[in-house]
Amino acid sequence: MADVVAETGPPKVRSFGIHRFTIVGRMTAAPELRYMPTGKAVLHLGIATTAAGVTTLLDLVAWQGAAETLATYGAKGRELYVEGRIATRMREIDDRRTKQVDLVVENFQLLGRPGTTSGDSTEQAREEGAA
Repeated sequence: MADVVAETGPPKVRSFGIHRFTIVGRMTAAPELRYMPTGKAVLHLGIATTAAGVTTLLDLVAWQGAAETLATYGAKGRELYVEGRIATRMREIDDRRTKQVDLVVENFQLLGRPGTTSGDSTEQAREEGAA
């Protein structure tokens, strides 16, 4: 029996692993939209999540349309569902190169009503028609 040899050419580059995140939390501050010298909109925002009684604060970055929409409709305390990718880049801080991890917003959904928090019983009562 002869061995079968298949010529496949050079090995294909394969991407291993998944660098994604999904977060539900509340915005920690009012968003501040900035524009890069190239004209691209960028928004850095903080989000707080609580799981098993532990609160975690995370920094996210949104670009262009996502940045402009979050700046317009987002507010401190606004609940947010976010999906995105984890990216790394090298930065130079005080003449030292350091790796920075960025949580880049790709998809999001604003949850709840603007300006409300889950602890605001007056607003909840208005929403339910009791006040």
